[in-house]
Amino acid sequence: MTASRAQNAAAAPTVAAPVHGGSSLEAGVGRAALLTVGGLGGLTGHPIASPAALLPVLVAAAGVCVALLAIRRVPSLAWLAAIGASYAAATLWFARARSLTTDTDVLGWTAVVGCASLWAIATVWTAARYAARPGNRLDPIAGPLALALVVWVVVACVTTVGVVLAGQRAPDPAFNWIDVATVPIAFFLPIPLALTLLGVLADLRAGVVRARARTEPLPGSNLAERLWALAVATGRELVPGQAAAEEAVLAAERTRLAGDLHAVVLPSLRRAIAEAEAGGDPEAVARHLRAVDLELERLMADRWPVVLEAFGLVRALEDLAERLEADGSPPVTIEVERGGAGDRQPAPVERAAWRFAQVTLDNAVRHAAASAITVSVATAPDRLHLVVADDGRGLPATPSPQRPHGRGLPDATRRAADVGATVEVRSRPTNGTEATFDWSAPARR
Repeated sequence: MTASRAQNAAAAPTVAAPVHGGSSLEAGVGRAALLTVGGLGGLTGHPIASPAALLPVLVAAAGVCVALLAIRRVPSLAWLAAIGASYAAATLWFARARSLTTDTDVLGWTAVVGCASLWAIATVWTAARYAARPGNRLDPIAGPLALALVVWVVVACVTTVGVVLAGQRAPDPAFNWIDVATVPIAFFLPIPLALTLLGVLADLRAGVVRARARTEPLPGSNLAERLWALAVATGRELVPGQAAAEEAVLAAERTRLAGDLHAVVLPSLRRAIAEAEAGGDPEAVARHLRAVDLELERLMADRWPVVLEAFGLVRALEDLAERLEADGSPPVTIEVERGGAGDRQPAPVERAAWRFAQVTLDNAVRHAAASAITVSVATAPDRLHLVVADDGRGLPATPSPQRPHGRGLPDATRRAADVGATVEVRSRPTNGTEATFDWSAPARR
């Protein structure tokens, strides 16, 4: 890591994990759900001109569902869905209020307009909470602007109802303070949109900052290339789950590589070290090191042993047993039960079984103090049953501090699970260890 990258990483924690205000978000989603249910009141006692009049109800319900689904994993999306649902529910009361006049039923008009005002204030309040989230807002303007717009909407609603109740049924042709106070009544939609835009810009800024902390400019790149790289990295930060998915892929690749190194490279390397420490034959040391070199080349090219790929698992196990015995292991007996011609399994299954056998045989040779090892293979196109058993001392009930349980078998078990196989290890002190790999093809429907 370069110095500039380290400095960016050190500075990132202050903004890399934006605060979405969990309790505020939950309250906003709950408020949207209540507004959606209450918005149905705007349809009662009022003839439905066409099915399109029900569209706001469906949009609001869909927004609440999206918000509930995204509230944990994608908080920003949940905020947007809650605001959209609240506004859609409020439009039901807005439409009802526009259909009434103050000339016939002042009390009925006041009730409907009062409901429309409450729905408008609740919608703006949710948008304001999104714009002014602590730790993720555009300071210093977001907080004061959100508060000012909420107050303006409240004043507009109260003024509109108050003027009508005071007896002024028709608008005053002269321009006065009432016209200024009630601007949000005539131009309501831009207010929640402006507040929502503040929240979106805050999320965008946080994504840019996180992207800068995660990326490092390529040497020799020009301004356009750096801006493009930053834009791509920001997009990955903003797409729900994209950054987490990439981290998961990298973690899985690191785990796979560590398992392969443990199962393939370390055994030969350990034998070479042991041979050298014991003052053994230099040719034996060189043979082990050549095996290490070969396995490293295979790992880098993601290749598997030629015998396994060309001739199948049984031949590969025979080849592995011959190499182990040549290095001084106990006798390895291979028992095969074939299910007929063409008994090879899919390549991923054979590779998982091969890795399992490689790990368990290495454990038996290095740790079991066994006098004999048996490999039993029952193979058919839709079934593979592999057992590696030894007559050694078995696994200890608790791992010793000098040699805790390694990662070879857990990695082989994970690889087996990836292809739908199961691994089981049974061991009794002084009676040896039996490790089983079992795979069956999924039933076809």
